[in-house]
Amino acid sequence: MPPHSDLNIDASRFKPEAVSESTRQMNEALMQLTKGQAGWWQIGAAKYREMRRTGQTALPKPVFLDSAETFSVPSREEGRDIPCRILKPDTEGQVKAVYMHLHSGGWALMSEDTQDSLLQNIANVANVAVVSIGYRLAPEFPFPKGPEDCFDAAEWLIEHAQSKFGARFQFLGGESAGGHLALLTALYLLKQKPSFSLSGLVLNFGAFDLSFLPQVQHHKTPHVLVLDQETMVHFVEAACPGLSVDQRRNPSISPFYEDLRGLKLPPALFTCGTEDCLLDDSVMMATKWQMSGGEGILKIFPGAPHGFILFPPATVESAKEGLAIMGEFLRDRIGGEGNK
Repeated sequence: MPPHSDLNIDASRFKPEAVSESTRQMNEALMQLTKGQAGWWQIGAAKYREMRRTGQTALPKPVFLDSAETFSVPSREEGRDIPCRILKPDTEGQVKAVYMHLHSGGWALMSEDTQDSLLQNIANVANVAVVSIGYRLAPEFPFPKGPEDCFDAAEWLIEHAQSKFGARFQFLGGESAGGHLALLTALYLLKQKPSFSLSGLVLNFGAFDLSFLPQVQHHKTPHVLVLDQETMVHFVEAACPGLSVDQRRNPSISPFYEDLRGLKLPPALFTCGTEDCLLDDSVMMATKWQMSGGEGILKIFPGAPHGFILFPPATVESAKEGLAIMGEFLRDRIGGEGNK
């Protein structure tokens, strides 16, 4: 009998024939939509943020929901607060958990109010209150300022979520740069708040190695498909100015290099599409999570580009499937206490 691999992965999810025609058409439309557009670094981060908010880029402007409520939490720096935004389920009834969310945007773009639609969907499918954190952005505030805001907000939620929102802080997640910051925050809590235990992490197409795993270089499309190597280089240079490749491999910057052995890792859901230059990050981080004794669930979406979960689930199949998987993951783990 031939030997069987101790590591199993569904290779069919990575094959070109697994990509649906609707996904191919969406990718082509995205490439054509952004073809020839100036990069955010050519325009300037501050100006580009305002352009995104007002719909002056190729992508639609964010939807800002009236149902969202704003508040702030104190930071470690005296006299400065961290802006936050909360979205609750549309249905009546008691919220079952608090989910802390960290937005995407390459550590330099977007804000706590630019992903309302996704966060409302998460709140609805899992009956959770989603708290989005307005962490400080590069290049005005390079590392470690942004992560520190995430750490401070998480510590505040540990102490106040139950009294303020009627449920415990149980989940932590984000997309892209937000997935990276969510993992950094989870590791911070494991070390600094060992009596606290998360019920789960939701890490959508995160960047876990800021020195770049091979797929960042190897992923090629006829035109930029949401994210590519050049864009990643500019994002990382803004977030970590002046740091060498070796310095960026410090676990406080790149959680892929964290020694996970002996840590009480919470269950973690990793999602990524095969047309994403950060595909290696999710595959390798999920593998390392399992190797270290954690429950690491990896879900691969054939042909989906970077950011797919942010697209309208009513019209984009990968977004619909991803939201359903996230909802199931969260509902199944409400009330849990991580990896026992």
